[in-house]
Amino acid sequence: MAALSGLLLALAFPPFNLFLLAFAALAPLLCAVNGSGFWKSFRRGLVCGFVFWMINMFWLAQFVTRWTSSQWLGAVPWIIACMYLSLYIGLFAGLASRAGKNKMVWLIPFVWGGVEVLRSAIPYLAFPWALLGTSLWKLPALMQPAWWVGVYGLSSFIALVNLIAAMILQGKPAKTIRPYAVAAVAVCAGSLVSYLRPQTGDTKTLAAVQPGTDLAFPPLGVQHAELAKKIPEALAHGADRARDLQLLPEGIASWDEHETRPHAPFPLNFNWNTVLGGQRTDGIHTYQSAFGVDADGRWRHADKTRLVIFGEYVPFRGQWSFIDSFNIPGGDLDAGTDVECLSLGGLVVGPVICFEVLFESVSRIQAKNGAELLAVPSNDDWYSGTGAIGNLEAAAVTRAVENRMPVIRCAPLGPSLIIDSRGDIVAESITGETITIFAEVKLGNSEVSPLREAWPYFSVFCLFAVLFFARPRRSAADPH
Repeated sequence: MAALSGLLLALAFPPFNLFLLAFAALAPLLCAVNGSGFWKSFRRGLVCGFVFWMINMFWLAQFVTRWTSSQWLGAVPWIIACMYLSLYIGLFAGLASRAGKNKMVWLIPFVWGGVEVLRSAIPYLAFPWALLGTSLWKLPALMQPAWWVGVYGLSSFIALVNLIAAMILQGKPAKTIRPYAVAAVAVCAGSLVSYLRPQTGDTKTLAAVQPGTDLAFPPLGVQHAELAKKIPEALAHGADRARDLQLLPEGIASWDEHETRPHAPFPLNFNWNTVLGGQRTDGIHTYQSAFGVDADGRWRHADKTRLVIFGEYVPFRGQWSFIDSFNIPGGDLDAGTDVECLSLGGLVVGPVICFEVLFESVSRIQAKNGAELLAVPSNDDWYSGTGAIGNLEAAAVTRAVENRMPVIRCAPLGPSLIIDSRGDIVAESITGETITIFAEVKLGNSEVSPLREAWPYFSVFCLFAVLFFARPRRSAADPH
């Protein structure tokens, strides 16, 4: 039963996208741990988690194998990551069984949300990948609770539906199930009403400029030659069409502290507000940054605050000599200290650079800073042909819904997306295509629900309440 849950859960996410399975995937696991002790349930949760992560994280083995030219080296980080991530689902299973034994079943959906918060927040190991709420990215009409309570609240809602399914499978009486069903129906109805409300805000035209070239594995000289050719070619598509903002990918420019503007293998003379990504050096520090320029030629930058572990930095690099086998780049980047907006010609843009799109906090801070839209310059060509890119797209859709503002995502090979404030993908490119895509969207209002800000703390509180206060009950006949 636990393994079945892991399989169903994996099928709900990219690349399979059988998203409706998300509403039932956890039910077999909840049935399997019902009435069991904490550690027995924990082990069953480990089985569920390992099956899920082995499928969902297979892209990691594909990427490392391609990078190192060794299937054995590709398998090592994949298996280690899956074992580590399985601990969280094991924890959920153990706490779910404890909540059930202590007549605190209603806390189970919140415990799931709390486990996701922990997985997203632990220093160095924070990895908010494949959060349950993001599985609905193809069904934005049911994603709107993320606007009220964030992705963790949306995940709790899906876990609630799973709890109802588990109760039905266990033959619970209707009067027991009814309050949970009423709550789930109310959330669904509220989501649909919210989704159908007319969008408000100024209408702006966005453009994503996709060069259609691989910026991961070819030698740097080849990459620059391709960019010099393909960026002008992509810009030629719809060159006469006005736009309020155009976005180019990450990793295509550089900016030294002694220069007044960045430089790139192609001309940086734009007629429109433009955002692109690259590396910025400031003394001994090197940052991954978003560069913005307005129509008057004034350049600004915002630095990436969430770096990719083992990609953009290696913790304890000096102590881990074996990592040289993985051909990891030699120089570590520095994380920016503050999440910052770019003000371009009266338009306030919130850069969310590639990997940062996974972290709801970055986009939330951008919204509180006054951003009217989110721009995601990306370079995920490393994962081309794997299920990883679909998960990054799902995160971008979730960020649009959470913040009620449009999101534009641009990657070198693609796909590039323009997403409206309800989570609908209104423009999308084909992978490998050299093109500029356009869409008109309504700007967001930069409001963040107080409940959304409080929800992660509430979820973690529920988790620890079950962990420390829902202790196993002993019968009077059992003195031990």
